[in-house]
Parts: sequence; C-alpha cells; structure tokens
Amino acid sequence: MSATRHILDGLAAVDPRIWQAVIAGLFVAVGWIVNGAQMRRDAARLRREQREDVQRALVAEIKHYLEVLEGEDLNAAWEAMQPRIAEGYVPFLPTEYNDMVFQSVLDNIHILPKEVIDPVVKYYSQLNAIEVQIADSRLKPFVEGTDEASRKRREIAYFQYLQMKQRARTYAIDALKHLGADPAISSPGSARSDR
Repeated sequence: MSATRHILDGLAAVDPRIWQAVIAGLFVAVGWIVNGAQMRRDAARLRREQREDVQRALVAEIKHYLEVLEGEDLNAAWEAMQPRIAEGYVPFLPTEYNDMVFQSVLDNIHILPKEVIDPVVKYYSQLNAIEVQIADSRLKPFVEGTDEASRKRREIAYFQYLQMKQRARTYAIDALKHLGADPAISSPGSARSDR
C-alpha cells in the first residue's frame, strides 16, 4: 500500500500546468479520433449515395434501350429485309446513341461493385460494337457495290447487326439483374412516356 501512496504523492506533486497540458492533449487526441471516425462515416455515406445514383442512372438508360429492343421483332425484320437485300437493296441502319449516361459516369465506374461492373461494361461494349457495325454499313464499298459478292456481304452484315441487337437485349437483362433492377418492362415497344 505504501507503493500506491508513494505514486499518488508523486502525482500530486506535479505542477498543475503539466496536468492542464496533459488534459488538453488528451482532449485534442480524442477530438482527432472522433473527427476521423465521423469523416470516414461521412465519406462512406457519400460513396454509397454516389454508387446508388450511378446505378439508378445506368438502370434508366439500359431499361430505356431494352424497351426499344423489346418493341422490335428482329426475326420479322430479317424476313422482310433479306429478300430485298438479295435484289440489291442497301439497308440503311440509323445511328444509335444509347450510352450517354454511361459515358458521363465512366470516370466514376470504380465506385460500383465488381460484380456489377462486368455485366454493365459487357452490355455497353455490345452497344459500341453495334455502333461500329452501323458506321461500317455506310462505307462507300459497302453501299456502292452492285455485284453478287457485295449483295451477299450486305446480307451477312445486316444479319450480324440483328444478332448483335439480340445479344444487346440479353446483356441488358443481365446488367439490369446485377444492378438490382427488375428487367421486366412495363410496356413493350413503348420507350416514351405520355406523362
């Protein structure tokens, strides 16, 4: 007990200014710890909100294009176009821009979980392939060729274009599932709202 008494006497003999400095230092250290924890919590909340915003925007864009794809009967398009191409018709494929949201969030794609990034990138890569196919269908040799080989090349290219759109539909459904969205569309073929 005398050792404890000796320690207490020693602590009581310390200058009060030192005690004030020790208490102030502890207060500052606790403040740093609490502030750091709050900052980490706020950063995690902000990151979660950003992730949800990016996912919500991607879902809207993918769902819109899926509605457009669901409104197209690709088999009927092939059945109608194939004989015309065989007769020399050059199909016109309209330019598509279905990745504006994706392009705007691409710098922040890392905030999404890996299991979401892979199917989303796969879907948008397919859209890029479709855009390239459309651009290729406007090249002079493709459009101006009149021989049988040119007609066959146009037929194959149009068939590939339709297959790519079918794959885009499959990839869109998969991406929506990974984004936590219901891939079912409310009104097939209606990509606009009357509200």
